[in-house]
Amino acid sequence: MTTASSYSTQMALLTGNAGGAIQNLPAVNVCGARERIFVANIALAAQASGSVIGVARLPVQSVITGITVITDTSLGTATISLGDTNNATLYTAAQTLTSAQTPTRVGLAATHGAPITTGYDCTTGKANYAYEDIVLTVGTAALPGSGNLLVILEYALD
Repeated sequence: MTTASSYSTQMALLTGNAGGAIQNLPAVNVCGARERIFVANIALAAQASGSVIGVARLPVQSVITGITVITDTSLGTATISLGDTNNATLYTAAQTLTSAQTPTRVGLAATHGAPITTGYDCTTGKANYAYEDIVLTVGTAALPGSGNLLVILEYALD
């Protein structure tokens, strides 16, 4: 039988709860939380490069576990990124989507699996401690004049 020689941060907390050690458990929003989704539909209408589109509102302390984008029309040379009004690429780097009807998983390791601790309102741009508004930023070129873009955000919260 082979036993573990090292542990993830969360497993180290659980395995360290033996032999009289003070019990320390991972936060429920990263271990054991219910997964939820926010589905956003964006009608492509030649939104210019630099456009910022409000996509989703997640509660602070949510943990993003996955982001999937699907388009029914190639975005050509236009790039999209997901972030907030404070950082346009907080959740995904700018990228193009040229394959239609192909679900594409996107995201950054630094912000997937990490609790959102401060949010920003996409209407006012102000810091908000109750929710985080996720925005999509268009770059390089305008989006196509017609078609649909679907963004599915998966997140955990309890």
